[in-house]
Amino acid sequence: MKNIGPVFIKELKHHLREKKANIMMILFPIALIVILGAALSSMFNTTKIELDGVKVLYTNMGGSQLEQAFTGFIEQAGKMGVMFEETDDSNLGIEMVKQADYSCYVLLKDNPRVIRLYKNNRYNFEANLVETLLNAFVERYNAISEIARENPAALADVMDETDKEFYYIKSLDGKRKPTSTDYYSVAILTMVLMYSSIAGMSSIRMEKSLKTGNRILCSPVKKHEILIGKVMGCIMITILQSLMVFLFSKLILNAYWGDNIGVIIAIIASEAILTVSFGTCIGFTIKNEGLSVGIINTVIPIIVMLGGGYVPLDTMGEFVQKLSVVSPIKWTNQAIFRLIYNSDFSYVPVSIAVNLIISALLITVSSIVYRKEAVW
Repeated sequence: MKNIGPVFIKELKHHLREKKANIMMILFPIALIVILGAALSSMFNTTKIELDGVKVLYTNMGGSQLEQAFTGFIEQAGKMGVMFEETDDSNLGIEMVKQADYSCYVLLKDNPRVIRLYKNNRYNFEANLVETLLNAFVERYNAISEIARENPAALADVMDETDKEFYYIKSLDGKRKPTSTDYYSVAILTMVLMYSSIAGMSSIRMEKSLKTGNRILCSPVKKHEILIGKVMGCIMITILQSLMVFLFSKLILNAYWGDNIGVIIAIIASEAILTVSFGTCIGFTIKNEGLSVGIINTVIPIIVMLGGGYVPLDTMGEFVQKLSVVSPIKWTNQAIFRLIYNSDFSYVPVSIAVNLIISALLITVSSIVYRKEAVW
């Protein structure tokens, strides 16, 4: 086993000299994260509701006290995008609502003191929103009127709070959700990692193209030492490339990676082992280099798609979601996302186990094929 170290160092040095390949494996995923993060940002903001100029017509026939209170209500509602316009003609106000020029019409009367709301079903959501706000206003106005009648001394304390809003926004799901940049920082990294299988395949082909394979086999280095050393070298350079992309997305793009960075790196490392093992196995079992590259470029997009590497799995059909269990990228992505946003470690051992078990099978196949070869 003492010869594994020199083979590992030799393999690592060789890959470090491949400057163009290293730059490509770092800049390409960064560019994809930036482009997809910007282009598909709307997919991750579908739950946001914005009010675009809800128009309400009103007529004030009430006294000065009601008018003053309602003016404050109009100011608060305006912050939500509900715009009030006044008219002196109540018949015109009702007619404008019928013609759907306004979402609703509000009539304030003083004798008897009532607030009437006329709605148009065409603007059902906007009208219901205005009705909810009006109900809050009426309840507050009635409470203040009752306090003024029963306990005038306490009225000053209540009026000090008149600046409070009639509404507040609170999320029912307080958990953080990924933005497009957050999502694709993970998805693109795990996708590009799969293409490192080409490095594993090239490592095997390299000895043949450089005519050094026969000399290595004639040396005192054993075959399993050569195999382990070369695989370890490819894995190390793949992890280094991944860390560069990870650091850029975290520090420059401000992607959110949560607090369990060490565990995430462990998951990424297990995928690096998988992808290099896959490339190594292809390099040994498929003798034609063009066919080898073709197989890798065909298999990887399918695995990545089933793993949610292009778009989130929940946007796909039920059939694709069921089929996705065959993709190791699905387990890797799910483990990372659950860890980041839910602090859920349950998928971590599953993801790492899937990657390492498949890697062990691929390395076993590579070892069996390599053992039968006398020379390269």
